[in-house]
Amino acid sequence: MTTGTETDGCGACGCSSSALIALASLVFYVSAAILSRLVMPRLIPDTYSRLAKEPGGCSYWDASVAAAASGVLNSVLCLHAIAREPALLSTADLFLKTPETCRLITVFFTWLVFETAMQCLNWGRWPDGSAMLLHHCAGGTAWFLFWQGGYGHAFTAVGTLCELSNPFMSFRYFLSTMGRKTSRLYLCNGLIFVLLFLMIRILIVPIGCALLIWKQQQALSFLPLWRVAIFLSLFAVGIGLNLVWGWKLISGAYKILFSGEHPKED
Repeated sequence: MTTGTETDGCGACGCSSSALIALASLVFYVSAAILSRLVMPRLIPDTYSRLAKEPGGCSYWDASVAAAASGVLNSVLCLHAIAREPALLSTADLFLKTPETCRLITVFFTWLVFETAMQCLNWGRWPDGSAMLLHHCAGGTAWFLFWQGGYGHAFTAVGTLCELSNPFMSFRYFLSTMGRKTSRLYLCNGLIFVLLFLMIRILIVPIGCALLIWKQQQALSFLPLWRVAIFLSLFAVGIGLNLVWGWKLISGAYKILFSGEHPKED
């Protein structure tokens, strides 16, 4: 555990170690997508052949496999970082950082870069592209400034808790695409996803980050004004997007549970 003041360059986490972690992370994400492309034609031939006829269909599936893997990996790293340093959840030290938080920031930032590149390569062929691009650019900017400046690692630990819901979101898409919308598995997975999304992204993370802002307000006042303005603006963007998505999920869950409808996948 280290504390201190704002740093320049990448002195907070180290250039060499961050580069190696980023490279390993990128290999992991790319490998997950490639493995999907190689295995799925044999594992689910009918579904994958149908996706091959849709613009960006197979690439969206492959990226969703990588997203599920990323969700598991970043969730584990996040929980490990918090378990090693529980003070991350309530510290008044804006510059509190650990080797685990440095690793977490780098791995998650690499995911955002990879996913953003995939979104751009498939622009117009994947759903909800504008919102996802805004989300990734906002998160990537915040995470990069935290990594470069050596502050805000507690916010990254709390914010990355959002990844806990992502594997269930990907699995929901898989089941839907495979024509399993009427299955009990789809219903149970969907309910778990909605509950996790609302509990973590709408309640725990915003409240946790607001608590950290309140406890670290004095330290935040010593940062350059532009850093604080960007941080607070991107925090608001993240909350706004999650509120929009949360409302869509509640509406969809209501239709499934009380009207028997199955809303179109976004």
